[in-house]
Amino acid sequence: MLGVQLVQEQRIRLSITPEMKQSFHLLTMSGQDLTRYLQDVAEENPVLELEEHAAPLARIPRRVDQRSYASYDPLLQAKGAEPTLEQLLIAQIRVMILPDKLEKMAVYLAGCVNDDGYLTVELAEVQSVLKVSMNEIATGLELLQSLDPSGVGARNLQECLLLQIRRDPSAVLYAERMVEAGLEALVPFHPGRTGSRLGMTSREAQTAYDYIARLDPKPCRSIGCTERTHYIIPDAIVGLHNGEAHFSLHAAGNPRVSMNEACFRWIRDESPDEIWSNRAAEARAIIRSLHLRRRTLMRVLAAVMEEQKPFLVKGPSALKPLNLAIIAEKIGMHESTISRAVNGKYIETPHGVYELRAFFASGIGTTSGDKTSASVVKQRLKEIVRTEQSHRPHSDSQLATLLAEDGIIISRRTVAKYREELHILPSLERKRWA
Repeated sequence: MLGVQLVQEQRIRLSITPEMKQSFHLLTMSGQDLTRYLQDVAEENPVLELEEHAAPLARIPRRVDQRSYASYDPLLQAKGAEPTLEQLLIAQIRVMILPDKLEKMAVYLAGCVNDDGYLTVELAEVQSVLKVSMNEIATGLELLQSLDPSGVGARNLQECLLLQIRRDPSAVLYAERMVEAGLEALVPFHPGRTGSRLGMTSREAQTAYDYIARLDPKPCRSIGCTERTHYIIPDAIVGLHNGEAHFSLHAAGNPRVSMNEACFRWIRDESPDEIWSNRAAEARAIIRSLHLRRRTLMRVLAAVMEEQKPFLVKGPSALKPLNLAIIAEKIGMHESTISRAVNGKYIETPHGVYELRAFFASGIGTTSGDKTSASVVKQRLKEIVRTEQSHRPHSDSQLATLLAEDGIIISRRTVAKYREELHILPSLERKRWA
């Protein structure tokens, strides 16, 4: 017979509060993302006040007249919008003395060119839209392809390369013939076989190939670019002074917030509705999370730089193998917290700006029993490839053997993986025939 019992037991369970979730979220953010997030929160919550950093005052040159400088308007120095590729092509067409029909045809085709400079419309479609003959369309296309930059208006890569070669007075002999023969003759490239097939010597085939490799497959990609330059603001600055590492958080990437005193005093004295009390509690939680974020970043940064101190002295070649577990044990935190702390963070060092994750390199065994980092192996691999003989490049197996002579034991497949990550071509494509 079933019965009902009242049982009391004690359990310990970890629960994540909303404030802890917010702390994790802020810790994961980069400095720029954090600034944007705090700006949005400060707009919605009047209790929270974001401290603005004063911009440095512009210094007036001594030779500049103070009276004329007083009327200086910085808006007049603002850079205007870059003209688009279509506008640049149409501007070239407008200065030509052309029949109205041909000018209309060329302007229409200029509007059908994509950002890389290729014509994206079929000529038959142009004929059906403009109701003109194919000969007139061909004349308009020829006019479009005569504009600058060379290669614009091409319908495929082969035609783009041919347009550039035919307009270059210093084009290498046989380059046009090699492209006309088909791009499959260029990848992979073998000067002996290509030369015998096209009636040229290996030296002539190699010279033509090197010239073709210098041509631009996307001749218009830098014109009318609408993408904004992405600037990296480091979250921390690390330096070496008298053999000791000194580091600090960058002010631009670690904004400071505070409570609006007037608003907080009103909430405390007047005791308004619960909404304002919740906003005050939210502001206090964000301030505590930011303090915790700064403290965690400083502890992680100090531990990483202590482990990678040889890097500050000698540069990237002295990077040591490092993983999250070592730092977590060193500062008494969980690996997931360390992972959040280094995610998307950049630091400024004496050797340049590096992502914080770059200091966590996997270890590779050496003949001495020690371990070296993957970045050191890649740098050594680049040095070997750079000093090899161009007519006898090393294969992946030979590169693995040469690294083994330096005490670095890795397989041929690992060499191939690192070579691809460094954008180094295979030995057959690196070979240059004399």
